[in-house]
Amino acid sequence: MSPSNDSYPLVSIVIPTSNGAQTIEKVLESVISQDYENIEVIVIDNGSTDNTENIVRNFMSNSCVEIRYYKYPTKLGHAGAINEGIRKALGDVIVILHDDVVLCQHNWLLSMTNILRDKQVGVASSLFVTFPNELSGINKVFAYVYLLGWHRPDVDMGVQEVLYTGLNNDVIQREVIKKVGLMDETYKYGTHDIDFSERVRKSGYKIVLNPKVCAKHLLSSYQRSLVSHLVKAWQYGFPSGIILKRYRYLPNIDNAYFAISLLIFAISLINLNLALLMLLILIGLSFIIEPPNYYRKSKHFIKLKKLLVNLTGAVILFILLKGTFFIIPLLGGVPLLRSFISSFNAFKEQHSVKLSLLVLLFYPIWSFINGMATLIGISWFLLKVRK
Repeated sequence: MSPSNDSYPLVSIVIPTSNGAQTIEKVLESVISQDYENIEVIVIDNGSTDNTENIVRNFMSNSCVEIRYYKYPTKLGHAGAINEGIRKALGDVIVILHDDVVLCQHNWLLSMTNILRDKQVGVASSLFVTFPNELSGINKVFAYVYLLGWHRPDVDMGVQEVLYTGLNNDVIQREVIKKVGLMDETYKYGTHDIDFSERVRKSGYKIVLNPKVCAKHLLSSYQRSLVSHLVKAWQYGFPSGIILKRYRYLPNIDNAYFAISLLIFAISLINLNLALLMLLILIGLSFIIEPPNYYRKSKHFIKLKKLLVNLTGAVILFILLKGTFFIIPLLGGVPLLRSFISSFNAFKEQHSVKLSLLVLLFYPIWSFINGMATLIGISWFLLKVRK
């Protein structure tokens, strides 16, 4: 039974899209099938050059739900498109939904808005899932390389407070946005979610994960080829310097240290003492700039576990190579370990040796690109701020 408009607030569902013709119709279908009737849908077309407009307008003409479509000739970036949608929204509750994210249950919206009845909760996210069996080729490989979503919806955990929101299937109280402001548009392709999460928590609100419902990631047109996945590695890493400057921790720290470790290894071939000194300094620094854990676990305990992993890897290689000094695992061994774990999981779930080997190959490549982008981005944004 649908909730009455009198009992439930107007919900504004903001969908930023850019060349979303392959997925936007499925997203809209999942929205209008909700058993929560008091909604409006705002589509912000972020410079599409495909058939997105025709698909949305055709859907509008056959829908009983209010859908408003706004097209911008130039790309606003994800943060900019979200902000435009929020400015045009009328609801007391704002939903941010990617153009490749489908709501899995008809009661998704009702379940999520019920979480917001606790006024201490400012933002709620549902479980974000990607099903590798529905993917093919390189997309299935990268489902095991970086976070495209959980691989199953039946996760054994309850509603819990977390530290971040991904701004891809999130419900936000209007008063939160009034208090903390809109999304940061410093960089078009990332970190606005981390920055927004920090401001939400510093304002006294909670961010909550609701695994009772889920949203399925279909993969946008920008995540369907090898090149596009490697571009994402760069885009996710480059703006990390913004967060380091503002909040004194470094997203993607493990990948950054993986890239640094290769540099230190090269230096060790020339001057071992200098390499060891750099290594010790960076290990100490890593405790300071380790990012907070999504599930609110102690970041210092996590850093100690990572250090133990790195040390174990270095000792194993030291023994196998009969005393040869091998510096990479002393600093950047975590991505290497994760490569093996992801490769094993890929084989366990898909029973494919080829897939497992491809994951083992591309995981460190993706990590290295992401790490290099992080390092270059730190210098870029520090220089940009000074200028």
